[in-house]
Amino acid sequence: MDNEIKDIDTIENLKDLMALAQAADMKGRNDDVEQRLQQFYRKQKAKKAKARLWRITMAAAACLALILTLALWKGTADDETLMKEQQPIVFNIAKPKANIMVRTEKGKKLQAIPSNNEELLVAKVLPEETERVVVDVPQGEKLTIALPDGSKVYMHAGSSLKFPSRFSDSLRLVELKGEAYFVVTKNPEKPFVVRTATLQTTVLGTEFNIVAEGTPDDNVSLVSGSVRVAVGNERRIIKPGQQLGFSTEGKLTVKEVDMTPYTSWRDGYIYFDNVTLKDALLDIAKEFNCNVEFQHQEQLDTKVHFVANRSDGINGVVEGLNMMNIINVEYKGNMIVVF
Repeated sequence: MDNEIKDIDTIENLKDLMALAQAADMKGRNDDVEQRLQQFYRKQKAKKAKARLWRITMAAAACLALILTLALWKGTADDETLMKEQQPIVFNIAKPKANIMVRTEKGKKLQAIPSNNEELLVAKVLPEETERVVVDVPQGEKLTIALPDGSKVYMHAGSSLKFPSRFSDSLRLVELKGEAYFVVTKNPEKPFVVRTATLQTTVLGTEFNIVAEGTPDDNVSLVSGSVRVAVGNERRIIKPGQQLGFSTEGKLTVKEVDMTPYTSWRDGYIYFDNVTLKDALLDIAKEFNCNVEFQHQEQLDTKVHFVANRSDGINGVVEGLNMMNIINVEYKGNMIVVF
């Protein structure tokens, strides 16, 4: 636009100069020529002032447009940020029977909404929640949790898991108490770490089972992939089919084991191999959230191989125990009685 204005001014100036030249050719008209020359100077001065005013006006308009654009952009960005902050984070929790309530680690219950699938509980975690999410699995129940990154955690009865509603950009950290089977989504740039009271397991993408009761029986059993387990300053890498545990002296041990006992519970089976009857009965009681009464102590140290389908219920399991013809067992009043 400035170039167009300059072109128009140039044409008008040429017209004025031509008029002056014609006047100068007229003899005896010097006073008229001088008068026209003064008019030309005044006109040029007015044009320059007008041009300066135009440039100032355009500069002011440009500044105003920039301010309005920035204000509009900021308002839009603020609206987008507000919408993003208000959008809840949703994750699914598969629940077989129990009415699972999700909470923060300080005990605040989080909002739960119905799902079209009766096996799912959808919990909304609002972004202002800075605490981690805690899911407690009651005795006698199992739970499958879908984490924010797509990894799945199969929770055993009486276990607890803490995890953030959003993982950080560099680490996926969860804390476990009890027993759980992990199927981790592969992401080499963001390691998955399971922390317990006794050990820390780091993976990139794998399947493994962890027992973290805070006892010498705590262990990590690797089904596939590779994991690094740290206990204090000591670190070990285990391979599929291996289990990391503790010796009687409290030192780390790695051994080859059958993975069936550590994967069958996830698939709904009760499986014991080379386990004493007493330990098997205590685990079954935990599985069905009941108690055990030992009226008969003999044969309890006998090691057995026992398999049952959890869907058969406690009565079906008791029937299977009696079929071994080692002990007599009955279930009554939420009590497994050995007599």
